[in-house]
Amino acid sequence: MTDLYGKSYPFQPQDWIEGVNMTSLREGRLARTKAELFDKHQFGALLSLNEWNTRYITATYTPPWTTPSSGLRYSLLLRGDSHPIIYEQGDISYHTQRNSPWLPENNVRYAITGMGWIARCMGDSAHKAAVVRFVDQIFTELKRAGVHKEVLAMDFADPFITEAFAAKGVKTSSDGFMAMLAARKNKLPEEIECLRNTCTVGDAMFQALVDTAKPGVSENEILGEAFKACYTNGGEVHSGVFCTSGPYTWPNLRHSTGRRLAHGDSLYMDVYNTSWNGYKTCYYRTFSMGEPSQATKAAYQRAYDWLYDAISVIRPGITTADIAARWPAGPDVWGDIGVVHEDQTAGNNWAHGIGLTLYEPPLVWRGCSLEHPMEIEEGMTFAIETQEGDGEGQGVRIEEVIHVTKTGVEILSRWPIKEITVINC
Repeated sequence: MTDLYGKSYPFQPQDWIEGVNMTSLREGRLARTKAELFDKHQFGALLSLNEWNTRYITATYTPPWTTPSSGLRYSLLLRGDSHPIIYEQGDISYHTQRNSPWLPENNVRYAITGMGWIARCMGDSAHKAAVVRFVDQIFTELKRAGVHKEVLAMDFADPFITEAFAAKGVKTSSDGFMAMLAARKNKLPEEIECLRNTCTVGDAMFQALVDTAKPGVSENEILGEAFKACYTNGGEVHSGVFCTSGPYTWPNLRHSTGRRLAHGDSLYMDVYNTSWNGYKTCYYRTFSMGEPSQATKAAYQRAYDWLYDAISVIRPGITTADIAARWPAGPDVWGDIGVVHEDQTAGNNWAHGIGLTLYEPPLVWRGCSLEHPMEIEEGMTFAIETQEGDGEGQGVRIEEVIHVTKTGVEILSRWPIKEITVINC
């Protein structure tokens, strides 16, 4: 990895710079999972079809087409066992075994293809037969561990699977999903470092935008260079990233159109779902093709003030209501785009937890937080974002990625934010 100035940045562990201690990362995540599932909730085991929970538990990875909750791969964590079992899709298990020395050899198994949403593609009889094989496979391990008469937590809900387990006398609970969200909401130091690295990849993508954006260049050309910068710098894009410009910046289209840029355009890019080592970012910056108008500058200042006014109150012990209250009511400021109810502002001035997935606890938004607050805790990480229109048909959007510390916040995103980044053209 090189930084914006071409200097080497050691993401991967080396003999003289440890970087991210992957062993501590794997062991810490597994310990938190066990504490949540077995100590707090007293489950006997967790059966996970959710790719990100499986990655959190097993530190294994397969291509994004296996996600989410396809059932093409799954994992099982049993109380009393030191290590989880990963049931891998097809012959990918060959690579999983040799790439995962932290898992005992017998803990990498083959998956019964046909669980999750993929099951509906097989036809009724094939699906039913696969469910039988799947439940038999899991029940064997539950019995071996002596937890077959205890509650099996699952991070999905499937009536066919639930009924098949019930026929064997196994009680199931879909509360495994919420338990895993709880286990993952407060980040380990190694996870924070992964998120820092992901933000640095995002910086490289913004630099690609600045280097590429010129009058006549399309949004798609910018995206191509941004994706190249991501992969050049060790990142990966999981179904995300967009660049939007001109009239599509207000309200936020949240997608690219391929439009070609012109002088005077506002444009912004969100590098959301860009990841490093699986850890995602969601990170907006606004740019201007030439000097922005005074109206656009004023809109940017409002969005900036909303963002940092909210950030200024964040510390352990406050609630999401305290954050959301720093933002104006949507109908009061966005009548120009027809906003009359907060449900129309979802995704605008808000914040969302971030980690292995784009959305983790907490979620901050006037539409839910004022009446249903959540407590902010040390170790939470989330993206916090604001937007505003300039009254001239364009808008601005900005976002920071933050880590809640003992006394306040650490801002992990580093691209300059005090003013709009001007692209001279």
